[in-house]
Amino acid sequence: MADGTFGGDQDFSDEALIRKCNTNLANEFGNLCQRTLTLAYKNCDQCIPIKKSALLKADETLLEASRNLEVTTGEAIAHQALHKYAQAMVAMVWDANKYIDEMAPWALRNSDPDRMSTVLYVLLETIRRIAILYQPIIPSASNRVLDLLSIPNDERTFDALSASPLREGSTICKPVGVFPRIDVPELLQTKNS
Repeated sequence: MADGTFGGDQDFSDEALIRKCNTNLANEFGNLCQRTLTLAYKNCDQCIPIKKSALLKADETLLEASRNLEVTTGEAIAHQALHKYAQAMVAMVWDANKYIDEMAPWALRNSDPDRMSTVLYVLLETIRRIAILYQPIIPSASNRVLDLLSIPNDERTFDALSASPLREGSTICKPVGVFPRIDVPELLQTKNS
């Protein structure tokens, strides 16, 4: 969806689709989910972290961007610009990955555990919003991410984006990979056989 306009002609290849899945889902969103959930599960008593320090400007910036994502994707849908919807989702994941790399919660574990908890909360709330908004494009995988966050089914709608933020201290599931990498040569051999 990210590579063409709705209703227009576009090129398609299995290889391009696989590269997009591996890059945007496995490497970027999947890695973000796995790193964040693993850190929270191991260091926050298998729960959604409790914000133990004040939010910094970087925290507020990421949370605000994730809140604005609903508006951006809504405008894309209103104009039947599905490629812009998908591109906005990818850009939000990039922002979250930049934030986790800059905040380095794995290093904060020893130096400032309260800050680590706050950073992980901000990341998990951002992931929750991304997963809810990704449902129209990748429904099964999005719901597996929401399952890992233990988000009830009635809190997975667009209405829940603002109404039901993550509950600090609620239990999360043991992290498992949601977006496995697809091996291009293996798939092509199977296809050509």
